[in-house]
Amino acid sequence: MCPWNVQIEHGASRWPEGNMVDEAPEQEAPETEAGTPDLARLMRELEDARKRSEDFLTRLQYLQAEVENTRKRAERDVDQAVQRANEGLIARLLPVLDDLDAAVASTKGKAGKGFALLRENFVKALKEFGLEEIPAAGIPFDPFVHEGIQQVNDETLPDNIVKDVVRKGYTFQKKVLRPAQVVVAKNERHESKGEQDA
Repeated sequence: MCPWNVQIEHGASRWPEGNMVDEAPEQEAPETEAGTPDLARLMRELEDARKRSEDFLTRLQYLQAEVENTRKRAERDVDQAVQRANEGLIARLLPVLDDLDAAVASTKGKAGKGFALLRENFVKALKEFGLEEIPAAGIPFDPFVHEGIQQVNDETLPDNIVKDVVRKGYTFQKKVLRPAQVVVAKNERHESKGEQDA
């Protein structure tokens, strides 16, 4: 038999020499009245920490929203700057387009065809950026897109119909860039009939 043989009997260990060693039971910490204030203090600290964390979370959410708004505002500002730059550039190119129109109208033969092809390609490139010609001839005068520079008597057309276009007008991305300069028809015979009926 091994000299270190340990036999357990009812909570005691027997050593080979025959000595009994009592196992000391774990002692529970006596609950004192001082433990209750510690619990209350810990609960207050927990509640304070919870309030601070909620406050930090609210601040974080506010800052995230502010960063997102700043990002959107910066994107919008960049888009508007690009829009203004494009609008300015195209406005500066409109006189070139007018000159091409005049060259096409006054030049015949191969040179005229060359100017017409050049104008067509130029207009196509401008249209890709959003340039559109304002319709004018044969439609009612619209002061928002037409600039009336002359009014002429014409009994073949109703009142306030655009008879001729002096200079073409254009919109850029649905905004009037330059109004069309037009000659507006005035039908005096139509007016005199209205006066006689009254």
